[in-house]
Amino acid sequence: MTTGRTLPQEEGALRKQALPIAKALNAVAAESGRLFTMRTQSGRFRIQKTVYLLRHTGYPPAQKFEFNIYHTGPYSPDLARAYYLLEDEGIHSAGVAGDVPADVLTLVGRISTMSERFLEGLTTLLDVRTQTPTAGSALAQSKFIKPHLDDSVWREVRAFLQAHPALITAT
Repeated sequence: MTTGRTLPQEEGALRKQALPIAKALNAVAAESGRLFTMRTQSGRFRIQKTVYLLRHTGYPPAQKFEFNIYHTGPYSPDLARAYYLLEDEGIHSAGVAGDVPADVLTLVGRISTMSERFLEGLTTLLDVRTQTPTAGSALAQSKFIKPHLDDSVWREVRAFLQAHPALITAT
């Protein structure tokens, strides 16, 4: 029977995975001017979506976290456990990653400052798009699983993706 608690050996592995992610989040924060925090629901949401975007763009340390569709878009339980382990030390004390490509930092930094509804829609559509052959069917599927997002959010997401087509073809 599992208790949901992290075993000491798992804790060490998660810390090892989390440190480069904390550094990458600090690099994105330096680019965007918006710090990440684990202390609020909004902060944890933004961490999840930003790491998902880093993973989507091919950033190697983010590849270690698997994401599933959740109520608010792609979510990684392992990432949540990892950043809670770093909470006491503070994400900001981890330093700044120097290995995130400048174009990725600029794009992800910009996206990370957008509304939560936009982030939810964008990351959901990107996730669905990896499993759906056409843009139209991916949008229809995303709208089906996220009926609480109105058409204005989907228009904003589509316009953003049209302006940044490389995001669709990333990994």
